[in-house]
Amino acid sequence: MSAGILEQTMRLLDSHAHLDFPQFADDRGELIAHMRSQQVAAVNVGADVPSSRDSVELARDHPHVMAACGVHPHDAKSYSPQMEQELVELLRGGAVAVGECGLDFYRDLSPRDVQAQVFRAQLRLARRLDLPVVLHERAAWPEFVEVLSEGGPVRGVVHAFGGDAAAARQVLEMGLHIGIGGPLTYPKNSALRESVRSIPLERLLVETDAPYLPPQAFRGKRNDPLKVRLVVNELAGLRRMPPDELAEATWDNACRLFGAEPSF
Repeated sequence: MSAGILEQTMRLLDSHAHLDFPQFADDRGELIAHMRSQQVAAVNVGADVPSSRDSVELARDHPHVMAACGVHPHDAKSYSPQMEQELVELLRGGAVAVGECGLDFYRDLSPRDVQAQVFRAQLRLARRLDLPVVLHERAAWPEFVEVLSEGGPVRGVVHAFGGDAAAARQVLEMGLHIGIGGPLTYPKNSALRESVRSIPLERLLVETDAPYLPPQAFRGKRNDPLKVRLVVNELAGLRRMPPDELAEATWDNACRLFGAEPSF
């Protein structure tokens, strides 16, 4: 049974996007203007120090964009005390979260032990600055959970969650939020569709991971924050609730987690 289609006037918060990436070089300004006119806000998430710097600049220029600053596990091999100090300055300059940080043993672009060290360093940073974390995990679930269990709890979101109900329970037990994106619409992801039905509404965020992971109707094309509407519609249908209620709930959840509210 369909729960309906989200109205264009409903405000939405894409909790994970990369608008600074080169895929948006030709139309970044136009896209951000369209986001504002359609009441779509976004958290722009850094993947390294330069993109974290760009994220802060985007947030300064656009009240409907918030910034997260961190180093992705792919770039963990380049992490240094100097980089960490620059991250601290950026985070104190208006960013709302540390990240994207975590573990990626699928592509292994940095040595696994180095990934874990840099992940721990950014978790310590988040605790010291009292900021939430934006978490990345791929093909490293046991190690990811192990690192998160060290050093005391953190606030944050496991972005692009793709696990089953058991993995969702582990995330919830750690007090974290769960970010749901375009892969929810992929035909093969039946376990994910089943798991999202039982996640407490107050722990859910919606995202795009733009320019990556577009919804099924746009597979093979560039993703963007405007398409978060399709994620909301799919998620609302699975949970048998009106899309506008889910949109408003996930907006409120993101604002509480990140300690800030975008404006249009």
